[in-house]
Amino acid sequence: MYGSKWIRIGSISGALGVSLGALGAHAVQSALQTKTESGAMTGEVMTRILENWSTATQYMMYHSIAIVLVGLVAIHVCSKLLTYAGIFFTAGITGFSLGLLLYNIMLITSGTKIVLLVAAVVPLGGICFIIGWVCLAAALWSGNTCQAPQQASEQTARNQDE
Repeated sequence: MYGSKWIRIGSISGALGVSLGALGAHAVQSALQTKTESGAMTGEVMTRILENWSTATQYMMYHSIAIVLVGLVAIHVCSKLLTYAGIFFTAGITGFSLGLLLYNIMLITSGTKIVLLVAAVVPLGGICFIIGWVCLAAALWSGNTCQAPQQASEQTARNQDE
């Protein structure tokens, strides 16, 4: 079934988002506190990294739920725009959330800032989120109601009886 693919992708992404959020709240925060206490990192940088980590995982969770929603809507509404919505939400998670997390990991481990990643990939991921929401809205606005295969065959049988 078409919708179940998006439900699976959204569910896996949601599980990954929870895992990365927990990692940030526990392991990353502890590592950053150790670096700050040793003087290897300022408190300001630590705060910025934790805020970025939180933002990335929050947006990952919001859009994982949106992908599940695309799957649920696809069960009842037939529209190619739902496929585009799912693709753009997934691309947004990859670009925005995972890009921001990768930037933070590089900053934590090597102190290197990957400016190109933040300047190009992360904003493109954000744009993908916006396009995904527009596609979802357009699909609901213009999509046709899907008939389940069993309903379609029952309808055909009734039409033949008449």
